[in-house]
Amino acid sequence: MGHWRHTDPHRRKRVVTGVVVAVAVIVVLAAVVIAVRLRRRRPDGVEQFQRQIGALSPAARRPVVDQVQQLDTDGEEATPPGRIRLRGQRRDG
Repeated sequence: MGHWRHTDPHRRKRVVTGVVVAVAVIVVLAAVVIAVRLRRRRPDGVEQFQRQIGALSPAARRPVVDQVQQLDTDGEEATPPGRIRLRGQRRDG
């Protein structure tokens, strides 16, 4: 370590700078990879619906919740599990 001082006084600074730049590049690349992976993940329809409903105030949420509950009671026996029947949609389709 002492011989660096005699040969090139700026060598240590260049090595430290190189290491810092390399670490910064790795961190940026990792952040980009994470951002791309999170962005590709598409929430399913139910999760997205729940988030949108959750963002509403209770007064604004009530008509939507009532409508979904009405759909549940109207089409309980005719709608296959995991499938939502929309208003106006035929029971067989």
